[in-house]
Amino acid sequence: MKATAVVRAELRRGRTVPTELRGQVPLLPRVVSVPGDIVEVVFVGGAAGPIGGDDLAVRVEVGPGARLRVRTAAAAVILIGDGTPARQRVDLVIGAGGLLEWLPEPVVVAARAAFHTRVRAELDSDARLFAQETLVLGRADEPCGDALSRWDVVVAGRPVLRQQSEYGPAAHPGWRGPAGTAGGTVVATRLTLPAPPDRPPSAPGRAVCDLAGGGRLVTVTARDTIGARRVLAAPPLAADQVSRAMSSEPAVPSNSTPPAPAGAAVR
Repeated sequence: MKATAVVRAELRRGRTVPTELRGQVPLLPRVVSVPGDIVEVVFVGGAAGPIGGDDLAVRVEVGPGARLRVRTAAAAVILIGDGTPARQRVDLVIGAGGLLEWLPEPVVVAARAAFHTRVRAELDSDARLFAQETLVLGRADEPCGDALSRWDVVVAGRPVLRQQSEYGPAAHPGWRGPAGTAGGTVVATRLTLPAPPDRPPSAPGRAVCDLAGGGRLVTVTARDTIGARRVLAAPPLAADQVSRAMSSEPAVPSNSTPPAPAGAAVR
């Protein structure tokens, strides 16, 4: 199955207005009513999957000064299908002074399935982006499939992030080791451009990377999505707490993540 979706928002008379909502099953965008000055669009799945062989493409455009939040209604489960990878391409374009929050629900890669995802973002110099991705490596009590995640981010024509990570049987054997997920089954990534002023330190289960272009990438590994979200949302530590976070004492609840730097098989 091949499907595309386009979401476009513009600023008109001081208000953000969705000017294009177009999609095909299973990518069906819907505007939801929320208070505030930001428009929210939710993708509602119109079919099961994705499954192997599916090819999905999403394009989100935020005009100058517009503010848009995009979510998905539920987690997705990648199934084996025809044995080839399910692919998803996401293009995010943000104009001058625009804001985009890209907040999809987790993607579960089932045993023997394969999922290749690529997020490409283009921002004007004073645009803002808050984006998250959560990969769940296998359903409960089963081995994971293969997952490949790539991020390409350009700000004002300048590349600020090029990252590719691989997990699963087809990845380098060390992906589950101390330099990978250290046994964790959830990998969550948060990208913020520009970076917020308060910087959380890297800690067991959480890698914090300030980008040359002024953004920040935070990657965490955990044993479940609740633990991953807890670590992602953890507030910055005070100066006297940083040394303890980097010591042998766990900086996060022991039932949420094993010690590990993030970024398995990063190229």
